[in-house]
Amino acid sequence: MPSIARAAAAVAAILVREGFDYAQSKAVFKTARQRAGLYAPPERRGGVARLTVEEELHFLDRAYAQSGRTGLMLQTLLETGARASELVQLRVEDIDLAERVITIRRGKGGKGREVPIRRELMQLLRLHVGARRAGPLFASRQRGSGPVSHMLTRRRVGQIAREVARAAGLTKRVYPHLLRHTVATRLLALGMDITDLQRFLGHESIVTTRLYAETTAVALKRSFDRITDPTAHALITGIQQRHGDEAAVLAADLLAQRRAERVSTAGA
Repeated sequence: MPSIARAAAAVAAILVREGFDYAQSKAVFKTARQRAGLYAPPERRGGVARLTVEEELHFLDRAYAQSGRTGLMLQTLLETGARASELVQLRVEDIDLAERVITIRRGKGGKGREVPIRRELMQLLRLHVGARRAGPLFASRQRGSGPVSHMLTRRRVGQIAREVARAAGLTKRVYPHLLRHTVATRLLALGMDITDLQRFLGHESIVTTRLYAETTAVALKRSFDRITDPTAHALITGIQQRHGDEAAVLAADLLAQRRAERVSTAGA
């Protein structure tokens, strides 16, 4: 086992002798590691956090109870997979109600994309927009100090999401990007092609999108592991093949709950 103290003393003597400052010493270590073939191990990322269906319902119910505007804003954020920075820039002119498409003009990296929306969300946005033809889609009630008055900030959207989650009794940390994770994993589980999901989310690299595929697989395996009956396994596998991962996860949860109820009843 090499002596770290002895090696550190030798390196320190070299740095002092050569007169390197802190920034230069960092460059020295980086170059030395590269020449020695030493690289940081690849980062191991866990599953992507998301809301369950039940948590999502509680969250949106609480948001609409607070106000129709708050509920619609968070529902739009959730269903479109938009980043908070993209949501606050949305304008009435970006909503094509006839085509059911929202145009995000300045996404990450300055790239734009078109995001389809469900008919139900389209109807709600139609009522929200009313007779307006221009202006922020979700305006701030307070006049801001930025170049555009009454424009929401990304920070404010995050604050609203946290307040609603707290009022809904969610123990999970809820933030705008969590809603993006939620819709991404759900769409993938329901059968959306991963390249289509990449375009939907505006990911530059397909590698980022694949993280959601890994999350779906982990969730499905976790549900499978709670069921030990081979017949149940066959049933869930059939549901997965016919209806996709999301339906299989839900069925696995229901079967696990029923099994737990039977055990509880037998022990009573």
